[in-house]
Amino acid sequence: MAAPSLDAVETNAAARYATGLTLVGFGGIVLSGDIPLIRLSESGFYTVVLVRGALSSLAAVFLWWLARRLGRASGPLIAGRLGLFVTGLYAVATLTFLVAVYETKAANVVFILALNPIFAALLSWAIAGEKPSRATLLAIPATLFGVLLIIGAGLEAGHWIGDLAALATAFLIALALTLARRSRQDMRYASALAAIVPALIALPFVVTGGGIESEAVGWLVVNGAILMPLALICLAAGPMFVPSPVVSMGYLLETVLAPIWMWLIFLERPSNLSLLGGGVIIATLGIHAFVELKPKHRILGAGPKMTKR
Repeated sequence: MAAPSLDAVETNAAARYATGLTLVGFGGIVLSGDIPLIRLSESGFYTVVLVRGALSSLAAVFLWWLARRLGRASGPLIAGRLGLFVTGLYAVATLTFLVAVYETKAANVVFILALNPIFAALLSWAIAGEKPSRATLLAIPATLFGVLLIIGAGLEAGHWIGDLAALATAFLIALALTLARRSRQDMRYASALAAIVPALIALPFVVTGGGIESEAVGWLVVNGAILMPLALICLAAGPMFVPSPVVSMGYLLETVLAPIWMWLIFLERPSNLSLLGGGVIIATLGIHAFVELKPKHRILGAGPKMTKR
């Protein structure tokens, strides 16, 4: 059986990269609706953690089961020991994120979590042997600059425990993405499945606190059953197609777009620095995608070369 031609290999690689960017971009955009839907539901904190986490994990299991029934599943729900470890990383990251939210200022959390792309680039280089492209290396500080503009001069020092927890969250997510990328296995359900851990932790607080606390629980159900699993599955599937630093930059889309949705829905206008920072991040991600895909689109457009008879 003849080996595939170089053109066929390059064309397939280009298509996979384009698929990965599409998944990451779509996942980041969908994830940006998380905060607005939580606000619309007018729910208590532990209610949000319980309902969103439980529904997200159940939705992931259902989608995996449905894919298997339709003959489209490419692997088990959890891909062996490494898949279980990656799922555990996502679960711990969720818990450290909650600690960070409680123990330090929100501005500190956002800024420290923006270190995710840097961690992903370094870990991808050290663990997976993938040296970041020049475009990615240039995009990382540009996106960090955009986040810094969003925070502006309002960055305040918080408690060191919360700051360390936020730092751990950024590192754990980057590590999970990198290990998933290195394994080349299908771990798209890992992040959504991990949401069951904080849900179980929140359960006793909801039970002892008088039950579900929500004025419009329907929005919370839409968020947990549809929005969150869709976003998390797309983002977790990204490492199968593109390097983990590229996937990690997709998470920054929530930082940019969520304030815009809040402005449109609740008339909470972002500051001028927030708008400027959001513009910097969107422009950077757009230019990065264009630069990375330009040579690949040329390959796709050219198609396989015809050999002379």
